Amino acid sequence: MRREELFGLPTTPLPDIATALRLVDRALDSRSGLLVTFVNPYSWRIARTRPDYAAMLAGFDLVLPDGSGVVKALAWARGIAAARLSFDASSLYLPVFDRLDRRHRRLFVIGAAPGVARRAVARMRAEFPGLVLAGCLDGFRPQDEAAASILATAPDLVLCGMGAPHQEALLLELRRRGFAGIGFTCGGFLDQLAEKQRYYPAWVDRAELRWLYRLAREPRRLLRRYTLDYAPFVAATLLALARRRLGTVRAAARS
Repeated sequence: MRREELFGLPTTPLPDIATALRLVDRALDSRSGLLVTFVNPYSWRIARTRPDYAAMLAGFDLVLPDGSGVVKALAWARGIAAARLSFDASSLYLPVFDRLDRRHRRLFVIGAAPGVARRAVARMRAEFPGLVLAGCLDGFRPQDEAAASILATAPDLVLCGMGAPHQEALLLELRRRGFAGIGFTCGGFLDQLAEKQRYYPAWVDRAELRWLYRLAREPRRLLRRYTLDYAPFVAATLLALARRRLGTVRAAARS
């Protein structure tokens, strides 16, 4: 798939969710391997403290833009149209798991605090009874132990919610050890699913106010992230927008 650089990080802009699902179908049918992760505005904060983060992302088959801010930044800075995609119930979770359910494929879930992943898995299996659970682990395991446990179960899909960049590191280690299935990172999705089957109300999804809904529910944790931690991305986006508008003004002046 076509890669595009955005403020120093690789992205894979896809036109719609259907394109992503076709790639999932192909990987499920051929077991050719597919690693998928996501970038949101916090990713650029991580890149400042982890010089290896961009290289880690480059090792993935798909690096999808998660959040309307990243989608708009791609449009403003690069002139690229892309769909907002994430691994949650508002985007990829339901159609991807529907495919696993219908094919009775093997799933391994790892991430979150002890007990959280198991509650999330219980909700997954209630909605998708055809899933075959290969295994479930919390996210507080050494990488070698986690990788060995996952590979021993031969899953078709690994869902990893350990937070960036730990989740990316684990999926890349699985590939290095020969894993040829599908791997998705999912950030905090396991915490959301453990709490309720549909974390976001329908009207929040329609209005694309997921960030505001999360802030209202978790102000102490997210206020700093949305202000200080998002600052590098916001600054780069505003600079790109200013350059674009300046270019438009200059072009109009020349014509």
